Amino acid sequence: SYIVESILKPNATIAEHYENRLFTLTDGSIQLGIVTFKSEKEVVVRDSTQAGKEIRIPTDAIQNEQTMPSLMPAGLVDQLVSRQEFLDLAHFLSVLGRPGDFANDESPVIRKWLVAPGFDTPPAKSSTWITAYSRVDGTLPPQDLVIADTVFAKGYINVQVAGEGLLQLNSTVGIQFWLDDEEITDPTTPLNLEIGRRALTFRINRKNRPRDLGLKLEVVTPAASPLKFQPEGGH
Repeated sequence: SYIVESILKPNATIAEHYENRLFTLTDGSIQLGIVTFKSEKEVVVRDSTQAGKEIRIPTDAIQNEQTMPSLMPAGLVDQLVSRQEFLDLAHFLSVLGRPGDFANDESPVIRKWLVAPGFDTPPAKSSTWITAYSRVDGTLPPQDLVIADTVFAKGYINVQVAGEGLLQLNSTVGIQFWLDDEEITDPTTPLNLEIGRRALTFRINRKNRPRDLGLKLEVVTPAASPLKFQPEGGH
């Protein structure tokens, strides 16, 4: 009944941590989104109108804060052509996230990538990069890496609390790594991740790497590290 109500009346009940908040700022501007991190000094908001980009707002810049309705507009179910389609939708949502084919993968893997052909260093022109996405299991498919023998793949994380992080790759064979603009000789070494948007760029030599092997990257927080971050594009 909860799922049916959520489809028919999106604003009747909004799940905790998915409430949209509207911030009115001291400069007269506004910011709408879901709060992903909050401290005494700042609030981090995920803005769905900017493809999930995370915006940092200093708390002393916030004049007012209020709850907003769901971003899902009412009436979407009217586009379904039969009762059976509605039942199929309700059934799909009822099993989403449960163990099985539709289980959630909450591991902090990079799911949105930019890829580009290249040589020794990452391409400088933004127009060179094209967007690619990982599969459900978190792997960037090998077919997205066949654009050249040497391919660059770049993903981003937004760091809210600085700390030490570790990269877990499905394989380091044929890989070079840059954190922002600095090349890191060993991509498995602990990384000092500062607050802000951090670029993780890999040079993939496909001649030295199995052709059927994609790229999977998980960013791990060691037990003693205060690191808090969000992969850009979501989990």
